[in-house]
Amino acid sequence: MNLTDRFAAAWRALTGKRDNYAALYGSGGAHGFAGGAVNRLTSSLASWSGSVNADLDASLVVLRARARHLAANNEHGRRFLTLVATNVVGRTNPKLQVRAMRDQRDPNKPTTLDKSANDAIEIHWERWGRNADIAGRHKTLYSLLRTVVKAAARDGEALVRVVRNRRLPYGIALQLLEADRLDESLNQRLDNGNIIRQGVECDSTLRPVAYYVKTAHPGENHGMSSNVTERVPAADMYHLYLPERAEQVRGITWFHAVIMRGSIIHAFEEAAVIAAQVGASKIAALERSEDAADSTMSMSDGTSAGVPQMKVEAGEMFELPAGYKLNSWNPEYPHANFESFLKACLRGLAAGLDVAAHNLTGDMTDVNYSSARIAELAEREAWMGLQDWLVSSFLQPLYEDWLALSLLSGQITFDISGKALPADRYEKFRNASRFQGRRWAWVDPMKEAEAQEKLLQNLLTSRTRIAAEQGEEFDDILNELAAEEAMIDAAGLDVAEPVPPKRPQPPEGE
Repeated sequence: MNLTDRFAAAWRALTGKRDNYAALYGSGGAHGFAGGAVNRLTSSLASWSGSVNADLDASLVVLRARARHLAANNEHGRRFLTLVATNVVGRTNPKLQVRAMRDQRDPNKPTTLDKSANDAIEIHWERWGRNADIAGRHKTLYSLLRTVVKAAARDGEALVRVVRNRRLPYGIALQLLEADRLDESLNQRLDNGNIIRQGVECDSTLRPVAYYVKTAHPGENHGMSSNVTERVPAADMYHLYLPERAEQVRGITWFHAVIMRGSIIHAFEEAAVIAAQVGASKIAALERSEDAADSTMSMSDGTSAGVPQMKVEAGEMFELPAGYKLNSWNPEYPHANFESFLKACLRGLAAGLDVAAHNLTGDMTDVNYSSARIAELAEREAWMGLQDWLVSSFLQPLYEDWLALSLLSGQITFDISGKALPADRYEKFRNASRFQGRRWAWVDPMKEAEAQEKLLQNLLTSRTRIAAEQGEEFDDILNELAAEEAMIDAAGLDVAEPVPPKRPQPPEGE
């Protein structure tokens, strides 16, 4: 080492400076992060990452196609979409709840719910839902919502176009579009400073301004496809997706982390089933010695691709010609470790989809009450988060749009009088409206009821909150009970109230 090299080494030791390679990529030594080390053990790991939109440029179409194939041909992929639709939407949820109060002229009087107006809005919202789909394929709003959330999960995004026309019921309808319609190949900078990224026009803050939608599905046959696009303002389009990263303009399929694993597991199961079928068929081969005469054709029942084939029925015995012997082939399938190996694979699949393994597979053999409850609590929190996303991103703004148009056109009326609700009460009704997502029953409802009763006795909850946890409305329950009592009285029946269970008494002398 010459004098210059010695001086440079001493300078690096004093200043703590490393060479450019270590400074850029990290050495993974004691003063760095092991995950950032660049060596032969980490050579297969990613060492650079681009923007999320650049990543989607290369894989958006392929990811969507593979996710659709997984959902259509893989039983676990199909099951996941069913779980999404069932738990995010359910049968009749999210349900609109309007809780506007009456306008009180006397401030000293207690406020009460404006039940007639609230019921009128809820009834007309339900009626509009029967005609919400402009194509007429969905006869209820909940059916349409199930298709929307399935598209968001499978394709990564769902497109819902808003159609406004006075001739439509309540002046508004919805058109469902597949994600393929949004032109992912369109990328350019406009003269006004906006940019178009993968078919989405954004302003300088990356807020969507418009969507460039193809007039026909690009994958249609019989000359019906089209690459012609039209500009749809963002106010007329709901682009529903869950952003994974900042600045992301297109959605990523929820299958993205399990596409490879799901395909491999499906292929493994298919191969194992075929191997088991072959093993159960007891395939055998005839071996002929070199000096034996060729009697193959006389024993065969025909040929397949020039090879003689012989079929043997169950219980059949036959004599082999001289010089022939029978060699059987017995593949060891299904293998003893098949079930445990497959369970381990499916647990990884369930983790990638963020659902409990027993819900994805239907296998409850290793599940008890405690483990099931822990898994369900965590999973239901995730489902409720997705319910909130659906409401805040789609249902609530859609409802506010519908409410404004319906009040202005005078189409929300009382069923008895036919009088329309005043349009100047829009803010009152809008602020008093919310959507209640679906809730779930427990495996052991008695334990849950006892726990809720104790919380109620200790003033740690309310009847309204307990009803909401069950997806119900407390005032609806009271109305139903009052209606039942009136029906019982009208029928002249005497229905005894349920007798509460006797509390255990302590022994005498204690």
